[in-house]
Amino acid sequence: MTKIRWGIVGAARVNERLMPAIAKSKFGELIAIGSRRPGAAKKCLLKNLPDYEDRVSCFNGLDQVIHHDRIDAIYIPLANEEHTEVALKAIKAKKHVLIEKPMAIKSDEVKILIKEAHKNDVKIMEGFMYAFHPQFDRFISIIKSNILGDIHYAHSMFSFPIKPARHYRINRNIKNGGGALWDIGPYAIHSLRQCFKENPKKVIAHSKLNDHGADISTTGMIDFGNDKSATFDISFERIRRSEYEAFGSNGRVKCPVVWQPEEKIAKIIYETEKSGIKEEVVPRANHFNLEIDHFNKVIINSIEQKLNENDALWNSKTIEAIQKSIKTGTWIEV
Repeated sequence: MTKIRWGIVGAARVNERLMPAIAKSKFGELIAIGSRRPGAAKKCLLKNLPDYEDRVSCFNGLDQVIHHDRIDAIYIPLANEEHTEVALKAIKAKKHVLIEKPMAIKSDEVKILIKEAHKNDVKIMEGFMYAFHPQFDRFISIIKSNILGDIHYAHSMFSFPIKPARHYRINRNIKNGGGALWDIGPYAIHSLRQCFKENPKKVIAHSKLNDHGADISTTGMIDFGNDKSATFDISFERIRRSEYEAFGSNGRVKCPVVWQPEEKIAKIIYETEKSGIKEEVVPRANHFNLEIDHFNKVIINSIEQKLNENDALWNSKTIEAIQKSIKTGTWIEV
């Protein structure tokens, strides 16, 4: 069986979930990890995959991974504003790239990544693991079944109280990738966009900013046209939440826990006048594993990507417009 050989650039906390998913996939294997912090790659490997010490190379740098001749694909979990430069290096080195959300903090940079990926004949995908959980598919299937009628409104809420150890997420201005908008905001905007056939037309938002100009909390509205709209609320100072809900003329559907641990029972809640309120249990799953397996199969078998390039572009364009609205306090066209 063909296996995709992976490299990771960055010793980020999310590697707790992605490293095992990559290393233990039946469609892939982990070859190397690199970090610019001396010893960090080795420390990350020993923490998350101690049994792989003799199988995975560790580097004090990123280029050694990017240009490794045995690596086919690169996973990038770096700071938001660093994605584009490193992804371009990997793409030009003929590596397929999975980029942790957001793909980039500027839509023009997403366009460049797409163009270069086509030019170098490699696959790129934005890392939204939640979209690979069965609960996501069930949520979308309920909308597409039309039992709710046409969707005219949706709402998403994502938050958790940030701890001092995570303050690196809010230590720079929002325009430089800091704050809740570029950290948990991508989930809020992406999940809302899946509820509508239309793309966003315009947005308006308001934020609570810290001394660095990073948003601690942001609320806003997205106008999809045709009398369709959505609202979102994201925060680093509220209780942990990860949910989204869509409302139609005949009913509603809700995903109550998006960041769903694999050991927990997953549920979708929906309601119509005919059915009343229903709680439907969906299969438990590790969405990180499913995400990696999917991207491996995209590379090996050239299957259609669940999260395509246009999806990443529209997410970036929408968040970019929200960022401008925060600054101006006005509606901004997407």
